[in-house]
Amino acid sequence: MGTPEENIRSFKFERVLNQDTGRKTLNLLGTIDGQYAIITAEKTAFSATSPATLVSPDQGLTALNLLQKNDIYHWFMGTIAQSAADNAAVKVNMIYPCTDVHIKKYSAQQLHMVVETPEIYDKYVLKYIKQKTEGGRLNWVYNILSHKEESEKIIFEDEDPKMGFILLPDLKWDLVTMTTLYLSVIVHRTDIRSIRDFTPAHIPFLNGLRTKVLNAVSEKYSLSRDFLKIYVHYQPSYYHFHIHVVHISHDMGASASVGKAILLDEVIQVLEVMKIAQSASGKELGYKDLDMTYTLGEEHDLWKKVFGPLSSGAEPTI
Repeated sequence: MGTPEENIRSFKFERVLNQDTGRKTLNLLGTIDGQYAIITAEKTAFSATSPATLVSPDQGLTALNLLQKNDIYHWFMGTIAQSAADNAAVKVNMIYPCTDVHIKKYSAQQLHMVVETPEIYDKYVLKYIKQKTEGGRLNWVYNILSHKEESEKIIFEDEDPKMGFILLPDLKWDLVTMTTLYLSVIVHRTDIRSIRDFTPAHIPFLNGLRTKVLNAVSEKYSLSRDFLKIYVHYQPSYYHFHIHVVHISHDMGASASVGKAILLDEVIQVLEVMKIAQSASGKELGYKDLDMTYTLGEEHDLWKKVFGPLSSGAEPTI
């Protein structure tokens, strides 16, 4: 296995998995040394540090092609001077070697709205979650938490084993454009796989997490706290509790859409209401007792093995 640069140069294209013309992204499947790999490419935002050079033939628009003009209106196509270090045209991510799960995740697919009842969660989804946490699937997460990998990227860390977390940039951020800021928060504790595990007893943990994350990000990047959006996913992409922190101006597409993202503040408020109901009824309550409505792609294992069969009256195969 060569260096990351050597590997990406040896990528052999097989097919396009997905293309989003609105968000200017492209997902490609191929192989590197005989193993499947995925490359995702996303057009970067315009640099706002030197807008005066945009029309410069040396530092800005190096080539222009007039498409049409009408009175005071003119349309051009152009090429902009680029530098991979200072003004890159594209952000490229590589997953190598990748699995079938990655291929399904990055492929274009029909979405379905599903309702996960407490019964479905307990009978089927819990089995799926257990499968996704076995066989070393979370080793890459534990490598980050133990500083074996990506320690140079850590922005902030609270080392407390119960209340602590690591804050680091998400791979989707270009590390430059502040309005596309995207950070990940991975907690140190290992007893929370998703929001389904939360009960009112977790309110102090979540409130502390929210406060410390907002303070750390605001101080690091000189951003007002009300410029930051903090949310979780259900279903998440991996089953070790983590949260997403993005700039409020960033269009995250499906990742932050209804049916996928849930604001952390909303999670806390639901637990606060549960706490009141729990005191009145004497019955322990939690997110495991709720109906959860969310979207699933038709290639997702939960659709294929659980919700797809249920929708047709068949027994899930998980």
